[in-house]
Amino acid sequence: MPVPTRLALALAAWLVGSGCVYYNGIYNAQAEARLAEAKLRRGDESEAVIRFQRSAAIAESVLVRHPTSKWANRARYLAARSGAMAAQCERAMPRLRQLLGEGTLLPEDQDRSRLALASCEVRMGRSADARPRLDSMFRVRDQDMVRQSRIWAARAALSMGDRDAVSAYIGDLDAGVLQWELIGASMSAREYARVESLLVNRARIGDYREDVSRALRELFTDGRASAAERVVAQYDVSRVPDNSRARMHFTLGDLHLRTDADSMARRHFDVARTLAQRDTVTARDAQVRLALLDVRYVASVRELDSLVARQDNTVWRTPYARDVAERILLFRLLMGRNDPDNASLYLAAEIARDSLRAPRLARTLFLQIARESPTATLVPQAWYAAALLDPDSAVVWRRRVLTDFGSSVVAARLRGEDPPAMLDVAGTPELLTFHWSRALRMWSDSVRTLRLPPKPAGSR
Repeated sequence: MPVPTRLALALAAWLVGSGCVYYNGIYNAQAEARLAEAKLRRGDESEAVIRFQRSAAIAESVLVRHPTSKWANRARYLAARSGAMAAQCERAMPRLRQLLGEGTLLPEDQDRSRLALASCEVRMGRSADARPRLDSMFRVRDQDMVRQSRIWAARAALSMGDRDAVSAYIGDLDAGVLQWELIGASMSAREYARVESLLVNRARIGDYREDVSRALRELFTDGRASAAERVVAQYDVSRVPDNSRARMHFTLGDLHLRTDADSMARRHFDVARTLAQRDTVTARDAQVRLALLDVRYVASVRELDSLVARQDNTVWRTPYARDVAERILLFRLLMGRNDPDNASLYLAAEIARDSLRAPRLARTLFLQIARESPTATLVPQAWYAAALLDPDSAVVWRRRVLTDFGSSVVAARLRGEDPPAMLDVAGTPELLTFHWSRALRMWSDSVRTLRLPPKPAGSR
C-alpha cells in the first residue's frame, strides 16, 4: 500500500476515534451538565444533582477509556466540577484544586470550578474557607453563577450559625430549597418567630412541603398555637392543592384534640374532610376523629354503647379507630369483673378518664363506687377522683373525705400530712395492681386474637 494511502487511513482512523470520544463522551457529559444547570435555575436541586452525577460518570468513563485523548483535560474538568456539584467531594476537591492551580481553564470554567470547590467546602464543614471564595463570586458576569454563589454563601452562613447573614445573602432571591433549610435550622435552634415568618413567606407563593406539618407541631408544642393557625390561614388563600391543605388542617385538628380544645379540633377536622378526596387516608382519619370526638361527652356506659353502635364499619377499619376500640375493650373487661372492693370498676373509671378521655363517664363511675359501696377500700380515692373532674362539687366531696374517711391516706394528703404510716398506703396500690394484671392478661389475649389475619379458606 502506498505511503500516502497508509497515512490517509491512519489520519482517518485518528479522526474517527477522536470524534467518538467527543460525541460518545464529552458531548454527552456536557449535555448533562447543561441540563443540570437548567434545573438549578428552576430551583430543582434534587434533579440537578442527578444530572450532575450522570455528567461526572460519563466524563470519568472518558478518562478511563481514553486517558491520552485530546479531550482528556476537558473530561477531567467535567468529572471534577460535576462531581463536586453532585456532592462527590472526596474525589472532586483535589482535582478542582489542581485544575485551578494549573491556570489552563477558560475564564467561565474557572469560575464554575471555584463555585464547585466552595460548595464542597460547605458540605465538608469548612464554611469559613468557602465564604470568602463565594463572596468574590458575586462580581462575575454570569448572573446564574452569582445566584448560585449567593445560595451557597447563605448555606455557609447557616452552617456557621450566622442566620442573620442568611437573609442578607438571599436578598430578593426566591431560593425555595434554601428557605426550607433555613426553616429547619431555625426549628433546631427553637427560633420560632423566624420559623413563622419564613413559613408565611413560603405560603404566600404557594410553596408547600411535608415539612410544614412538622413545623406546625413544633410551633404548637412551644405554645404558639396562634402562629400555627396563621401559617395555615395563609396557605388557605394561596394556590396549594386541596389535599395538601387538608393535611395541614388535619395536623392542627389533631394538635387541638390533644389539648382538649374540642371545638377547634372539630373545625379543622371538618375542613380536612371537606378538602381531602373521599378515599384518601386524610379524609378517613378526619372522619374517624369527628365521629369519635363525642366519646368525651358521654356520661354513662349506655351512651358509650350507643355512640359506638352508630359508627359505620369503615370507621373501625382505620388504625386510630382500632386503637380506640382496643381501649374500649379493656374498659369493658374491667367493667365486667365483679370484685368486693370495686377495684376493677375503679380501674375502668381511670381508663375512661385517661385513655378514652371521657371525663363525664369517669366521674359517673367514681361516684358509683363512692355511693353504692360506702365501705369499700377505694371509696375515699373515688370521692377525690370525682372531685378533680367536677370543680363545682369539689369542695363538698373533699369535705366528705375529711369527715367520713379522716383516717385515710387521701384525707391525710388533703390535710397536708405525710401519709407513710397510714394503713392503706401499701394496700391500695397492691389491690389495684392485682386486678389490673389479671384484666390486662385477658385483654392482651383478646387483642392478639383480633389482630390475627383470617385463615385461608379450607385451612384447619
